[in-house]
Amino acid sequence: MRKKLILILIVIPVVQMAVLSDVQGFHEKKPVTPYGDYCPRFSKYGKNKAFHTQKQAEEALKDYYSSKGFTVEVVSPVGRFIKAHIKQKDSIIDIIIFDRHTGRIRSIY
Repeated sequence: MRKKLILILIVIPVVQMAVLSDVQGFHEKKPVTPYGDYCPRFSKYGKNKAFHTQKQAEEALKDYYSSKGFTVEVVSPVGRFIKAHIKQKDSIIDIIIFDRHTGRIRSIY
């Protein structure tokens, strides 16, 4: 009798947790740019001493995303950061910010 009671006291909460737990929803698509990725033309975060030109940064972005099968449309090339739309077949699939000093790419989409 005591073993049955212990078994019931263990089984009921486990079943309740399995049945009543929150279902986590995930987007069907993963972001194109992993959080905090680096452009291979630049060194790792914080190690790059040079401030790259606008043209160098745009070429680096285009090279990085063309290898993944995407195109880049630079939206605002102002100051240290570049905001760009990452496209696939004329639809925006990611929006990123690129740091011209460190080469760090961050998705803001």
